[in-house]
Amino acid sequence: MTLKEKSWTVLQFSDQYITMVTNTLEMAIKLGNLSVIISDNFISEKHLNNKTKYCDYSIIISLLFLFYHWMELVLKGFLLAKKSIDVKKITHHNIQKLFKNFKNNFSNEKDIIAFFKKYTKKDNMPNLLKKFFNKNNLLVENYYDFFRYPFDKNLNFKYDYSSIQYTNKEGLTFFEDLLKDINRYKKHIVKLGRDLNNK
Repeated sequence: MTLKEKSWTVLQFSDQYITMVTNTLEMAIKLGNLSVIISDNFISEKHLNNKTKYCDYSIIISLLFLFYHWMELVLKGFLLAKKSIDVKKITHHNIQKLFKNFKNNFSNEKDIIAFFKKYTKKDNMPNLLKKFFNKNNLLVENYYDFFRYPFDKNLNFKYDYSSIQYTNKEGLTFFEDLLKDINRYKKHIVKLGRDLNNK
C-alpha cells in the first residue's frame, strides 16, 4: 500500500469519529444539556435518563476523546500524503507535534490551521476547555491519557473533570460552538483530503 493510499484510508477512517462527535453534539444541543429536571409530578428514572443522557456529565469526556482522536487521525492522514514524510515520526499521539508538522507542510491551509489552533493552543481555546486544562495543569499533547483514564499513568494524580461537567448553559454554548466549528471547517478538511487523493 502506498503512502497516498494509507493517507486516504486514515482520512476515511477518521470520519467515523467525527460523525459520532457531531451526532452526539446535535443530541446534546437538542436536549439542552440538562443535568437536572424539576417537576411537580413524579419523574421516573427512565424519563430522567432520557432527558439527561446527552448532558455534559454523561458524554463530555468520551466526546472530547473522540474529537481529539479525530484531529490526530486527520493530521496523520494529511502528513502521510507527503512523499517526504518519515512515517516513524508520526506514529505517536502528540497532537502538538503533528500540528506543527502539518503547519510546516501545509502552510497555505489557513482555515484548517486556524481550526486546529483553536483547539490545541490554550490561549485560543474556548474558555470551558481552557479552564479544564489549566485546572489540571495539562497539555493537549497528552489528551490520549486524560480523556481515556481518570488518573495519570502512575495512578498518583486524579484528574478533575468538574470544570467540564454540570456546566449547563456554558456547556450548551460550548457544544453549539464546537458543532459550528466542525461544520464550518470540515469542508476544508474534506477538500484537502480529496485534493491530496486526486494528485
